[in-house]
Amino acid sequence: MDDQPRPFDEWNEAYGDVLWWLWPIEQAPYIGSPIDCGHTVEMEITAAASDGHRERGKMRMDVGGWPWRDADEETEARLFWTPLPDANAIDESIRDHIRGGPDPFKEPVAVESDGSAEGQAAIAVLAASLSPAQRKLLARLQPARGWDTSDLRFTYRIDSPHGGLQTCSALARRQMVVSEAGGDRPYENRGQGHVRLTPLGALIRKRVMEASHV
Repeated sequence: MDDQPRPFDEWNEAYGDVLWWLWPIEQAPYIGSPIDCGHTVEMEITAAASDGHRERGKMRMDVGGWPWRDADEETEARLFWTPLPDANAIDESIRDHIRGGPDPFKEPVAVESDGSAEGQAAIAVLAASLSPAQRKLLARLQPARGWDTSDLRFTYRIDSPHGGLQTCSALARRQMVVSEAGGDRPYENRGQGHVRLTPLGALIRKRVMEASHV
């Protein structure tokens, strides 16, 4: 369904909640449907009696619900509706904002194996742009024990304290390594570093390893 406004009489229960616009638009849209009943609220009231005493009581009233319940035909003719925005897309956009970029495990990657010259050239350019420390780290990664190879988890021997982590941070900024925001923060423990590559990082590692054996 597109976002083209549709008149009141084209709505039915199958569409559920939508955005309702009263033309000309002078206020925010109502979110809901013509079958919204609202709800009953109860409040305490205090009134001054003629003798000066205050009397307390309770009052119930219906609030919310379809705001045009008593609308005439002219008002209904000015009512239009549009679908609600895609909540899943909004949720993903918020996650991308918090993460600092798209999920590296969901974004499409130009794959070298597709045989296209463009894909091979893109991978070659990215691999060539790495610093010596970044190429060295990728080349000496070893598949982590106990994990499926498709999970792209690797380990490396620590040569200098925190040196590998600094390199991993640089690779994370280039979407080749999962960063802390992605939930798989690289870490070092007992002389061994642990890191998880993204699909792009795995392709770059493959190219770097091939070049190191030339």
